[in-house]
Amino acid sequence: MTKQIEAYQTSDGQIFLEESIADSHQEDIIGEMLDDLVANDARGNVTRSDRHSILMTMIKDPQLKNKIAKLHHALTLKDED
Repeated sequence: MTKQIEAYQTSDGQIFLEESIADSHQEDIIGEMLDDLVANDARGNVTRSDRHSILMTMIKDPQLKNKIAKLHHALTLKDED
């Protein structure tokens, strides 16, 4: 006897049986990637709380994908020079 199940795979290859857990994990992945893009303030003027707030705002931006696609395009063109 076989049983069909539904699973959800995230961009890092992990597989989850619950969509909500997969979505949460994928959001964490995106947050970590964006965290690498947000500059650190060597003078200590930007707190971890400030960085978290900035990242949460970025993740909720409906234009995030479009902005990243434009950035990728611009960087790709620069690399061709």
